[in-house]
Amino acid sequence: MKMSEYFSIFKTKASFLLPKGSLLILLICSFTINQGLSRQQSDANLQELISYTDSLLSKENYLQAAIIFQQITAKFPSSHPDYLLYNSKSHFASGLHYSSQENYQEALLEFDQALEQGKLLVESKHIDYVKDLSIETYHNLANTGDWANSLKTAKKWYEVLEAHLKPLDQADFVYDIAFLHDKNNEYHEAIRVYKEAISHYEALPEDDLNPSNLALAYNNLGTMYAETGFFTQRKECYLKAKALWESDPEVDKSNLISIYGNLMRLYRTYGDKAGAKELIHAINSKFDQWVSEDSFGKSAFKADQKPARMYQVDRHRINILYYDLNDDATAALAHLDSLRNDYRQLSRKHQIQYSDYLISSILNAAAILDEYDDSQVTQEKIRLLDLAMKESIEKDNYYFEMLSNADYCKFWLFSSNNLDQALSYLNNALQIGKNHDIREVNLLNLSLKKADILQQMGDFSQAEQLVKRAFSLLLSEEVQHMMQVQEDDFRERNSVYYINAVKETANVYRNQYEQSGDKDLGQISYHLYDLAAIIFQKYYQKGAYNPSLNMTSGIIHEGLMSLHLQLDKPLVDSLLVRVENNTSQLLWREFEAKHQEFLAVPDSLLLMHNQLRSSLAILAQEGSGKDLDKIQKLQAELQENEAKISTYDSSYFGFFDGNIDLSTIQNQLSDERAIIRYIATETRLFAFVVSPRTTQLFDLGDKKPILDLLDDYHQQIQLIQPDVAKLSRQLYQALITPLQLDDPNLRNLVIIPDSKLNFLAFESLENPDQTGVLVQDYTISYSNSFKLWTLQQFSGYEGNSTGTVAAFVPEYPKSYLSTLETQPVTRSRLTYLEGALDEANYIVDRLGGELFHQEKANKNNLLKAIGTFQVYHFATHAVMDKDNHENSGIFFQDGERMSYSEMYQLRFPAELVVLSACNTGIGTLQPGEGMLSLSRALTYAGVKSSVYSLWQVPDEETAILMRLFYDFLEDGNSKEDALAKAKKEFLAENPMKQHPYYWAGFVLNGNTKELSTEGKWTYIIQYGLYAIPALLILLGTLMLYQKRKLN
Repeated sequence: MKMSEYFSIFKTKASFLLPKGSLLILLICSFTINQGLSRQQSDANLQELISYTDSLLSKENYLQAAIIFQQITAKFPSSHPDYLLYNSKSHFASGLHYSSQENYQEALLEFDQALEQGKLLVESKHIDYVKDLSIETYHNLANTGDWANSLKTAKKWYEVLEAHLKPLDQADFVYDIAFLHDKNNEYHEAIRVYKEAISHYEALPEDDLNPSNLALAYNNLGTMYAETGFFTQRKECYLKAKALWESDPEVDKSNLISIYGNLMRLYRTYGDKAGAKELIHAINSKFDQWVSEDSFGKSAFKADQKPARMYQVDRHRINILYYDLNDDATAALAHLDSLRNDYRQLSRKHQIQYSDYLISSILNAAAILDEYDDSQVTQEKIRLLDLAMKESIEKDNYYFEMLSNADYCKFWLFSSNNLDQALSYLNNALQIGKNHDIREVNLLNLSLKKADILQQMGDFSQAEQLVKRAFSLLLSEEVQHMMQVQEDDFRERNSVYYINAVKETANVYRNQYEQSGDKDLGQISYHLYDLAAIIFQKYYQKGAYNPSLNMTSGIIHEGLMSLHLQLDKPLVDSLLVRVENNTSQLLWREFEAKHQEFLAVPDSLLLMHNQLRSSLAILAQEGSGKDLDKIQKLQAELQENEAKISTYDSSYFGFFDGNIDLSTIQNQLSDERAIIRYIATETRLFAFVVSPRTTQLFDLGDKKPILDLLDDYHQQIQLIQPDVAKLSRQLYQALITPLQLDDPNLRNLVIIPDSKLNFLAFESLENPDQTGVLVQDYTISYSNSFKLWTLQQFSGYEGNSTGTVAAFVPEYPKSYLSTLETQPVTRSRLTYLEGALDEANYIVDRLGGELFHQEKANKNNLLKAIGTFQVYHFATHAVMDKDNHENSGIFFQDGERMSYSEMYQLRFPAELVVLSACNTGIGTLQPGEGMLSLSRALTYAGVKSSVYSLWQVPDEETAILMRLFYDFLEDGNSKEDALAKAKKEFLAENPMKQHPYYWAGFVLNGNTKELSTEGKWTYIIQYGLYAIPALLILLGTLMLYQKRKLN
C-alpha cells in the first residue's frame, strides 16, 4: 500500500479518534505506524498480521489496533465472512480507545457499530469475541449511568450467547445481569438472578472457580435481602461471603471492608455486640495494610469504583456503627469529625455520589444521644439532626432527607411527646415517599407511625384507613380487614423493620380497644401481636439474646399475654409455646450439644440423619414435581434411619427437638409437681403455671414496684435486718398468692425466673396467712427455661465413675489473699480453710470419692477428673468481673484461675456440682439471658444440676447445711428433697437463726432426681477389690493364730 493510500485510511479513521488540532501528531503517528505495518507485511503473512493486531489489543494499544484492523478489513470483499469480523474489531478497538479515555459516549457509538452484525458473528463461531464486545458495551452504558439500557443490552446478548458460553463465562454473565437488576432497584429479580449465578459458580470445577467471584455474588445477594427485609437469608449470605473472602489469599481487601461494613450494619440492627467487636478489631488493625496493596479497590464497573479517600470515610462510618451499637457517644462523635474531614477532600461529584455515607453516619451518631433530660446532650442531638437535614437537601439526597425527617419525628415523640411537631416531620417524610422510591418497608413504617400518632390524637378512623392503605400497598392487594394479613405474607419479610411495623399496628388497635372496649379491635390486635411473634421467631437467630431482642420480644409478649387475659381467650398452652419459643435458646442448645456425644446412638446414624433431612429440605425448597420419586425414596430412608436411632435411644427425638412440646413436659410432671414460669415484659410481670393437666396464665401487675421490692429484700437479707420478714410477706403476696396453688397434692415447685427474680430465693418467702416459709410447704428447684429443664430431666448418668464425689479445696497463701481484698471475692470463709476442709473430708468419707487438697486442687486435676465422678464439690474463691463476665471464674491452688470463657468450652457431664462459695449464682444480669453466673457457665458446659448461693453465706451455718444436704442425698433422697430437708432441719434445730441469711442462700438448679447408684457401686466394687485380699489375709492370720493357740 502506498503511503498516500494508507494515510487516507488513517485520516478517515483518526478524524473521529483525536481532536482536529492534532494533524501534526497524526502525520507523525501515521508515518510510524505505516513503517511498522510495511515491515510486518513484508515479513509476515496476513495471519501473522492478525495475531499481531490482536496482541495490540491485549497490550491496550487500541489506536494502532483500530487502524490495522481497518486495513485488514479492506483486504476482504464485503461479502466475505472475515470482512464482518475485522470491520467489527476495528470499531471495537476504537471503542476501547475512547473508553480508556473515559469518553463513554463515543465509545458506545463504536461498540454499537461493532455489534451490528453480532448475531452473524456468533453463527460464525466467534463466541469469545462477541462475548467480550457485548460485555464492554453494557459496561460502558453503566459507566454513563444508564443502568436501564445496560441491563437491556446484557440480557439481549446473553440470550444470543447463552447456548455457546463456557460454564465460567455463563456464570460471570449471569452475575452481571443480577448486578444490573440490583442497580435498577429491581430487588426481587436481582435475588432470583443472583441465586442463578451462585448455582452456576458452585457447579464449576474447583480449578475454574474463583472464590472471590462466588463471595461477591453472596455479598450482593445479601444486600438484596437487606433491601427486601429477609433478615435470615441476608445474614446467611453475608457470612458465606465473609468466609469465602477470608479464605482467599488473593482477595482484593476492599471486598473485606465491604462485607465487614454490611455485617456491621446487620449486627447493629440485631444487637450482636460480640460479632461487631470481632469485625471492628479486624478493620482497625489491618486497614492500613490492606489499602497499601496494589490490588486494593479494583472493580469491573468503573462507575462502581470508589476514590481512595472513600475507604477512609468508610472506615470511620463502620466505627460509628460499632460505637452506636455500644452507646459510646464520645468515640462515635470523634470518628464523625474524622469522617467529615476525609469527606471534604472528595470532589464535588464524589461528595454527591457518596453522600449516603456522610448522612447515615451523622444520623447514627445522633441516635446515641438519647438522654433527653440532659440539655447539652439534647442540643447536640438537634445540631446533628439539623446537619443531616442540611446535607440531605444540599446533596439532593431525598432518601436521607426522608430518614432525617423520620428521626426528627422520633425526637419530638421521645423528648416531649409533642404529637403536633412529630406529625409535621412525619408528613414531610411521607411526602418524599410519594415523590420518590423510599422502599416499601420505610413507607410502611412511616404510615403506621402516623396512624399511631393519629390514634393518640383521637382520630382512630383516619388511623385505621392509613393502616389498611399501607398494608394494601405492601401486599399488592386491597386489605379491607386486618385479619386478612397472614404469616405467608411475611415468608420472605422477617427483618426487625417488618416486625416493628406489625407490632406498631397491633399497638394502635390495642390502645383503641382499651379506650373503647370494642373486643373486635382487641381480637385484631391479638392477631397482629401473634403475627409479630411468628416473624420474630424467624428473625431470632437462636443464639445469645441482647437488649434489642429482649425489648422487641418483651413488647410483643406483653401485648399477647395482656390481651389473652382481657379477651378471655382459650388455648393458654399454645400461647406459652409461642412465648417460650421466642426466648433465648443459647443455654439449652449448648447443654444439648455437650450431651449429644454421650448418647448411645452411633455417630454414623446421626450423620446420616442430618444428611437425609438436609437433602429433603433442599428438594422441598426447589419445589420441583419431577423429584417426587426421589423425595419418597429419601423419606423412606429417613424413616428407616430414625427407627434404627430409636432402637439405641427411644427418647432421642423428644430430647433433641428444637421447639418445646408442652404435652411432653406435662407428661413428665407428677401430680405433686408444677412449673412456674415468670416473664418480665416491658412494663408488667406475668406467670405461667404448668401442672400435669392444666396451664394457667396470671398477670401479676406492674413490674417496677415488684422488682424494687425484691431489690430491698435482697439487700436486707445480706444486712441481716429484722424488717426482712415484712418484705418477704409482701413478695409472697405479689409472686405466690395470685397463682392459686391450692391443689392439696402439690409438693414440688420448679421456678423459672426472669429478670431480677434470678436474685430471689423463693424458699424464704413467708406466707402472710400462716406461720412458716415456702420451703416448709414445697420443695423448690430452679431452671433457666422449659426446654433446658426437659433436657436436664431426660439426661441420665453419663460418666465412667471411679467415685461419687471429687472435692476441691485449695489453700491460698496470705500473699495471694491480699491481692483479692479489692475484688468481689465470693466467700470470705475460704480465707480460713479449716471449715471448708472439714466439710470436704466429711462429704468424701460419707459418699466416697477423692479429696483434692492444696497442690492437688489445681485446674489440670479437675480437667482429668471430668467424667470420672458424679458430684464435684468446689470450696474455692470465685471472682466476678463486672466489666466482662467471661473473665469471671473460680480460683484453684495458688490463684490458678478457670474463667467462664474456659468453662464454656468444656464438656462437663457431671450429675451435680456444688459451689460451696457465696454469690456463685450471682453475676451480670443480661436482659433475655438471665444471670451470667458461675452456675450458668457450668450448665453451659453440660452440668445437669448445680447447687449455688445467692449471697455471701456464713461459714458455720453453711457447713451444717452442706453436711445435712449430703446426708440426705446419701440416704437416697432426690436432690431437691435433700436440700429442702436440710433447710427444714436447720430451721427446726436453730430457732435463733430463722433469718433467711443463715439458711436460704443455697438453691438447686436443674436435674432434681436422686444420684445414680451406678457411680456409687463402681466406687464400692473398685475399692472392694482392694479390700477383699486384705480381708482374706486378715482372716487367714486369725485362723492361723487360733490354730497355734489350740496347739
